[in-house]
Amino acid sequence: MTPSERNVFSGADSLRDFTIRGRTSRFLYLVELPEHPFTSFGVRIYAKMLTMTPSANVKALPALNMMLRAEESGEYHPHTDKIVECSSGNTILSLAILNNLYGAPDITPAAYISNKTSLQKLQMLRFFGLEVKLFGGPAQVEPSDPLGGIYAAIEDGKKENHWNPGQYSNFANSEAHMRWTGPQLIEQLPSISVFAAAIGTSGTMTGTGTYLRSVRPDIVNLGVFTAPGDRVPGPRPIDLIQAVDLPWREVITCEEHVSSIDSYAQSLELCRQGLLCGPSSGLALKGLYQYLEKMKTEGRLDALRGADGFVSCAFICCDLPFLYISEYFSKLAPSAFPPVLRPELLDADLYPYGIDWKITFECARELVAGKTTTIVLDLRDSTDFANSHVVRAVNLDLNASKEPNPFLNPEVLVRQWTVLNEVLKDYARPLDGDVVVLSYDGHSASIATSVLRHYGARAFYVGGGYDAEVWKAAGLETSDSNVKPGVFQRFVGLFF
Repeated sequence: MTPSERNVFSGADSLRDFTIRGRTSRFLYLVELPEHPFTSFGVRIYAKMLTMTPSANVKALPALNMMLRAEESGEYHPHTDKIVECSSGNTILSLAILNNLYGAPDITPAAYISNKTSLQKLQMLRFFGLEVKLFGGPAQVEPSDPLGGIYAAIEDGKKENHWNPGQYSNFANSEAHMRWTGPQLIEQLPSISVFAAAIGTSGTMTGTGTYLRSVRPDIVNLGVFTAPGDRVPGPRPIDLIQAVDLPWREVITCEEHVSSIDSYAQSLELCRQGLLCGPSSGLALKGLYQYLEKMKTEGRLDALRGADGFVSCAFICCDLPFLYISEYFSKLAPSAFPPVLRPELLDADLYPYGIDWKITFECARELVAGKTTTIVLDLRDSTDFANSHVVRAVNLDLNASKEPNPFLNPEVLVRQWTVLNEVLKDYARPLDGDVVVLSYDGHSASIATSVLRHYGARAFYVGGGYDAEVWKAAGLETSDSNVKPGVFQRFVGLFF
């Protein structure tokens, strides 16, 4: 077995080999759903995991093929300085990754994209170095609409040394699936009766469906569209695909229309079963379920059975769910997700803790005795502070002497952190020296240290709390009963 057969890519061309052979020469997974609504009717449903390409989405294959064909024709050449494409994200991302690997890192890839695109996807594009150009108006427009991103990308692609792949009319888009996806599917599942795919640019269905029909003329190519007036990233409602030049009408046998809520819900169910895929994958599966239900109701399910007695179906998983997480929560009911316990902590105790900010009494003594600029912040009650405290200490009375451990009681943690954050934010930055924080048991002191550090102070806290005897033995304890409330104590009084 060769290294590449073991999925090992090495040497100077390792990344290029990975992106090409990793996409085209090894079979991408085909995974059966063990349980679904039609299991008892002899229906077997498989997910074709195009999420397993090197760029983790279905567009990796068309992007590669469009780039290879453009290189052959001279549209993409050494002097190209900009790639422009209107994309929901996956196509232009795949093109950008390929562009870098093909030795043209100076080319600027530009994504023309709707301003309704999720923040996660916009950040992802910028993360990979893409320029993002936003377009208002409808999120999905016809290619011929002069106000939309598709038209703008086509026009900008005509500029000198610009290249617009034009996925909505580029034969190389669908050809990629004729070259790779279709042949893989027919070899993996020779008995396939129904092929389902979400339709956006229509490249996946046009290419894969064309190949499958050339081998199995009786196959059902099920085109799944977003419900009219609805939106799922990638797929489109059927009225917004009429102007697409690829011959999808000649390829599909029948069509289904699925709402965004059903798409996200089906995707969520797949993810929880172990198949990680995004909402367009859920749309394809939900459309397949709708079609199978109609066939069952009409008594025509047996017409789809193969020689093995099963109705074998496959649908495309297009991309991963992670870029759409916020949309799952906005689309689906709260009951679809487990609750967050202790939600009050989402708005409190927000800053980091450092393990080296906790110091021993010996270290604290050196800071206090050796530096006159060191400030001691004592969080104990004012009565206890007056009876015994460290020299040069100031008191911030948290009223915490009878409170439980804040890290075991969210309400206490929220209260203490809110007070400390409000009080200390105005005093942390001007401090020139170190701050040593003391409290009854060290827990409140650790919270204060986290706050002080966040606002720029060099703060530490003593683990184990306040011990008057050890400070007294060090000659650093006083019992001045005439101590007046400091600025911290006067300020915190506003909270009680």
